Amino acid sequence: MNRRTSAVAAALAVVAVVIAIALLNVRKTTTATDAQASSVPSLPLATARFGTLTSHVRAQGRVGFPAGGDAKLAFAGSGIVARIDVHVGEAVTAGQPLAELDTSGLALDASAAANDAAAASAAYGGGTVPQRALASAQRRLVLARNHLAALQSGTASAQSDATGARSALMQAQAKVAADERTVQREQTLYAGGVAAQKDVEAARQQLQLDRADVVSAQSKAASSQNAVGGAVAQARADVAQAEADVRNAQAQVGVTAGAAGSAQARAAAARRNLTNATLRAPNDGVVSQILKHPGESVDPTQPAIVVGPPQSEAVTVTVSGDAVRAIHPGAAAAVTLAARGGAKAQAVVRSVVPSVDPTTQTSTVVLSGVPPGAANGDAVEVVIDAGEHRGVLIPTDAIVQDPQTGNVVVFVRARTKDGEGFVSREITIGDADGGTTLVTSGLKIGDRLAAHGAVDLLAPSGG
Repeated sequence: MNRRTSAVAAALAVVAVVIAIALLNVRKTTTATDAQASSVPSLPLATARFGTLTSHVRAQGRVGFPAGGDAKLAFAGSGIVARIDVHVGEAVTAGQPLAELDTSGLALDASAAANDAAAASAAYGGGTVPQRALASAQRRLVLARNHLAALQSGTASAQSDATGARSALMQAQAKVAADERTVQREQTLYAGGVAAQKDVEAARQQLQLDRADVVSAQSKAASSQNAVGGAVAQARADVAQAEADVRNAQAQVGVTAGAAGSAQARAAAARRNLTNATLRAPNDGVVSQILKHPGESVDPTQPAIVVGPPQSEAVTVTVSGDAVRAIHPGAAAAVTLAARGGAKAQAVVRSVVPSVDPTTQTSTVVLSGVPPGAANGDAVEVVIDAGEHRGVLIPTDAIVQDPQTGNVVVFVRARTKDGEGFVSREITIGDADGGTTLVTSGLKIGDRLAAHGAVDLLAPSGG
């Protein structure tokens, strides 16, 4: 009995030892596992997924077309500003008056020049008055020469010439009588508002010319009664006088024409100066600046008003030379005013300038669509759709750059020899936008990785 009891006790002792050893091993394993688990940082996880990434280009700009469309307007003449007819921000149309100089002196000059031109034009008569005087002088010269030739041919011819002189006198007197009736008729028509003043003056000139012919004819008729020698001498004097009259008439044609032309030119210049006293809009637009005010002096070198392009639905922004390659006409965009409550609008890319400014390394993009209440020159912020890309997507915060290798890596959740942990994996990335990045190689759909804070894993990974 004692022997059986001893055997049981020995067996129990062995079992107790085995259990103790087993418990010790379990405790060691648990402790090691806990230590291993505690060495893995607790980081939020993300899953690589397949999706579509819409990339965007962000830029700043202003409402309106690209710079260069402003017109700096100056008066064509010098003077004192009398009034400004527009205000900044006002829409104007082509030809609309914008401002005016003091025109009191210019108006007087224009009136005086117009009167001088009218008088010179009446005296000139469109060229008919001096031409008539020249024709009359030429006729007298012909008569004088013929008379001299007749006297020199002999007594018989002299008698015949005397008869002709008397006949010429009668014709000249008849012409004067007709001229007097013409003058009276033209004066009557002028008084009734039918005839022009130049017609009256022309009739009077003709009367004077023909009266001179009468005097000449009377002289010839009288001289024909004198002796042949005296008649010849007188005839020679008449020829000389007639030649002088022709020369004077020829000179008068040019002088009168020149005077009329000069007067007309002065009148035109005076009218032009009066017209130039009004500053007008060269085309449709919006007044952007007023540089001169009433009472200030100006000249053609000093801009008075600046007119910009008409209010439009255009927005102009500048983007980097790299980003512009991703923007194409027709792309959608969102426009936000920097002021005025941050009003927003949807827009569309109208044009892209592909060339890059060598100084700023930027390009210009013009869009259609502005927020309500926007005005030319308002600052805006623009987000432009730059295309869609399909592939593996991960959070941008999950990506780090290994400082030792320079490689772009993520830390993927994986089972290691020590249990669950993270392993670094080199990836190649594409576009990124809105906190999401497109991975072009290195990951597959479903991979789980540290969503952010992965930089804390660099040190142990690098060791």
